[in-house]
Amino acid sequence: MSFLTKLRAKFAKERLTVKIAWLGLDHAGKTTIVKRITSGEFDSSTFRTLGMNVDEFSSGNVRFISWDIGGQEAFRESLWESYMAGSMGIVYVIDSADKARYEEARKELWKYVLNNDRVQNIPILVLANKQDLENAGSAGEVARALNLHKVTTHSYAIVPTSAKTGFNVEEGLEWLRQRVTEKLETL
Repeated sequence: MSFLTKLRAKFAKERLTVKIAWLGLDHAGKTTIVKRITSGEFDSSTFRTLGMNVDEFSSGNVRFISWDIGGQEAFRESLWESYMAGSMGIVYVIDSADKARYEEARKELWKYVLNNDRVQNIPILVLANKQDLENAGSAGEVARALNLHKVTTHSYAIVPTSAKTGFNVEEGLEWLRQRVTEKLETL
């Protein structure tokens, strides 16, 4: 076996594939962020997800299988629970400019994710999206609205982002990649 073949085999063994669930209310920007990650650019023609989308992308040595699940109430009740199961991480996206829906976003996060025994101890990345809008709440404001200070069963981070400009999207994914890698090393 050549040196190059051995090197490729070693790299393939070390590459991790993990499932992550993308959750959040409808119009928060989940699909737009995933499309930005997979294509490298903003797509203004992105439509809201009806059901779910599955995409793949890599960050470092981790290949993420991304389950982008619609945020309409019917999908929260029927799909979120099923597709969170088996996930190694959750990305919860909130429209930081839609302050009228902060309370609804908080209730759904706690109801379906934080109070769910089936997904305890997995990392949660909260993306305070749409930071490019003038009326966007800060990450701290969003964290307070979601009661993140009460989270005890998960490692989490809140990252201000913009799907439109790409602001902090890669930084948020890097945080998630590091947490997932650390979690897998302890298994």
